[in-house]
Amino acid sequence: MDIEGNWARIKTHRARLSDRDVRGLAAVLFYDREDWLEEKLRSREDEALVIEFLGYLGQSGSLEAVRILLQQWDTHDEALLLAAAEALRKCPSILTLDPLIQILRQQNANAIKAGEVLLSYGREGADALWHLWYEENSAAGLKMQILQLMAESMDQRAEPLAYLAFLSEDDDLVRAALKAADKLDARILWGNVAYCLKHQDWKLRGRAARLLGRWEEKRALDSLREMGADPDPWVEEERRKAIAILDGDGEGDDG
Repeated sequence: MDIEGNWARIKTHRARLSDRDVRGLAAVLFYDREDWLEEKLRSREDEALVIEFLGYLGQSGSLEAVRILLQQWDTHDEALLLAAAEALRKCPSILTLDPLIQILRQQNANAIKAGEVLLSYGREGADALWHLWYEENSAAGLKMQILQLMAESMDQRAEPLAYLAFLSEDDDLVRAALKAADKLDARILWGNVAYCLKHQDWKLRGRAARLLGRWEEKRALDSLREMGADPDPWVEEERRKAIAILDGDGEGDDG
């Protein structure tokens, strides 16, 4: 079989071929020839088309195609990584779930993209992220990413995760909790947000004050007043704005 000739013809006529046609060509011409496609990637030839074919092969159950797509998590080429991630969304989760979770555990620079692919699998992927949070020895950075992913997908299980994150001594995890509470509009966590007004990190104090004001959470008024004037000008401005909103006087003073 003239694989090079077939590839050249596909390249020439790709724009006129339907996705169904390309899927069929992948299965007929390139199944068990994933090594040839992998060499194309190594030589940086026709990358977009190669990834597309690997995606269709993976969709058909090719473990080798899935392996090659997963290898792209080590690339520094963002466009290639995004294409590989999109191709993996088409592949059966039974082939990809465990490898993607392992990428998340390793916490490399592109780990968050693995989580995004997991969420594309719906409840199954979200469940995997939920269980990963509770794994023994899960790092704070991993928990932060899981919380971010689940909050962005509006999974309501992110709310109890945010509560736990607020209790952490890791500033980045507390920051993720504030963002999740805001994204989910989780006003039930107002007390945890108010506690951040005492945080040593001025950025967290300011974000907490801003969020309490946006929520118009009147129960936080005493906390905002008791924290006193903040040494950071931006935090103090946010504190006064929040007090003005909650007190309803438009002034934002401490009286």
